[in-house]
Amino acid sequence: MTQLVIRRSKSLWQDRIRDYIIFIDGKETARIGNNDEAEIQVDPGTHSVRLQIDWCHSPEVQVLVSPGETIYLECGPNANPFLALLYITVWNDKYIWLRQVPDPAL
Repeated sequence: MTQLVIRRSKSLWQDRIRDYIIFIDGKETARIGNNDEAEIQVDPGTHSVRLQIDWCHSPEVQVLVSPGETIYLECGPNANPFLALLYITVWNDKYIWLRQVPDPAL
């Protein structure tokens, strides 16, 4: 089974009750809530992944998925109470952090 597993870290206040929209190759694929996980079936190959909430989003991450492989990603909000205004205006393309992580079973 070839898939992407995206885990969203627990946030105490930032976007706590709102979902992030997951885009794979430019298409809305799923939504992920606070402290939640999404498993998405994909074809083998290179895919671009980006998360969005309103007009703010994460940088795009490129992942290469081999047949039968599972790729793990983690995400969460970058903003804190002191910088929230900057993240929703100037840094809206970095509002959400997104990174590939090793297989947690290893």
